[in-house]
Amino acid sequence: MNVLIVFPFSIIEWNNKYEEPRIPLNITYLASAARKAGHRAHLLDLRLVQQKLALKMPESFDGDDVKLLTKCMTDKIVEHNIEAVGINCLYSGLFPVVLHLAEQIKKLNPEIKIVAGGIHPTIYAKEILNQYSVNIDYVIIGEGESSFVRLLDALSANNPTEIDSIDGLGYAFNGRVHINPKTQFINYLDDLPFPAVDLLDVSDYFTDTSGWHNPKDLPIKTPVPIITSRSCPNMCNFCSMHFVHGQKIRYRSPENVVEEMKTYIDRYGLTYFNITDDNLTINRNRVIRLMDLIVKENLNIQFSTENGVYLNTLDEEVIDAMSSAGLARLHLAFETGSDYIRNEVIGKRLYNKKINELENVLLKDKYNHIYLYGYFVIGFPEETEETLDETFQLITSFPLDNFSIFYATPYPGTKLYDQCLRKRLFLEEYFYKVDSLVNQVNVGQMVKGLPLIKPYNLAPSQLIEFKNKALDYLQQKRSKSPVPISCPLRFKLQIQQDGNV
Repeated sequence: MNVLIVFPFSIIEWNNKYEEPRIPLNITYLASAARKAGHRAHLLDLRLVQQKLALKMPESFDGDDVKLLTKCMTDKIVEHNIEAVGINCLYSGLFPVVLHLAEQIKKLNPEIKIVAGGIHPTIYAKEILNQYSVNIDYVIIGEGESSFVRLLDALSANNPTEIDSIDGLGYAFNGRVHINPKTQFINYLDDLPFPAVDLLDVSDYFTDTSGWHNPKDLPIKTPVPIITSRSCPNMCNFCSMHFVHGQKIRYRSPENVVEEMKTYIDRYGLTYFNITDDNLTINRNRVIRLMDLIVKENLNIQFSTENGVYLNTLDEEVIDAMSSAGLARLHLAFETGSDYIRNEVIGKRLYNKKINELENVLLKDKYNHIYLYGYFVIGFPEETEETLDETFQLITSFPLDNFSIFYATPYPGTKLYDQCLRKRLFLEEYFYKVDSLVNQVNVGQMVKGLPLIKPYNLAPSQLIEFKNKALDYLQQKRSKSPVPISCPLRFKLQIQQDGNV
């Protein structure tokens, strides 16, 4: 079957800037699975096209830029005689674009089957099919490779009865929505073929990385996303990751991961990796084995831990192993400075005692080359002035080079959402109506948005004031340094003191 898998173009900016395209793991994994099963897969990254053509952020779907981007897709559909189109909706802000693209495809050829997948369709599968099944035929729920391939097999064999049994699939039939719950996950991740990046022009993703932190002084070109495991055994009250990857963590073997890294190094000359695991360091022995193998195989690489790591397993031995393998940026998921919020509310099972121990380790000179980035979430219902003060104390005491502060976002299906629904804590009425929530593009824009929850004992304005205070502190801290924000403060300052810069 001829299938086109699309990553949509953007209609919103993140942090008041354009969202820079990266090699897309989601659509390349789907394409490799489809190709392995014998289907003819094609890829289109409209976000990349949007940036290559230097298009402005669309204000409506009637503009010339949107027409141009849509034509890129329809031309490819015609060129390759496409029979099914998969559209990834990674986050809520892409959903209006998914609807627009689906409508244009159906206008081109109503017989083309349209499949939506990603975190947004996973959460809102029923609502999407109730409202938009005229243009969206199927919704893939959760981890998509197996379900997507089974759907393509059934469609190509014209076997509609097979569709009824596909795990993690939603569809509408005779006016009724059918949802097959997601119950089966891929246990042996080594069985998955590597992402089909060869179906893209990888050089299109090369970007100016001259200002990046680059302790090994290697050519970066573009960071390569790579995932070495799926899921996380922790059950934080705000996290929606389990809807996609399930509750059981599954690992790739270190040998399989290193083999994929070699492919990027040998084929494309790419040596900088963004490891995007939900929780890379949850198993300390495994992460040490992976890092040791990278060293043993003489891979001269650098990497970051983009999604944050599990601090409970971090110690000097683990950090030494990661540093030896090429760790350049360590992203630390603190969430808060309050033991009460972090453990009793979120359920993270991480205490300040461990954080203080880790601080003492990371202050050692041998780690001065590692850029330390912190993640914080504020605005839970139980937040108080005291818990915010604890968070500010952590922000100002830990040797962070940068950090982000997010407002707690209540996604349907999470414990946080259920709590806010019961206590009527939402600041936007659409949160009480999931049929309306499905169309809210700003849900999830935690960085530049506004609080979505009214804490029991705080006004939303107090959360905004706290965030501004913390970011002002960061700005002042960085302004006192002569080095750019991409550089670790301690590393560069030490070099200057030594007279080498």
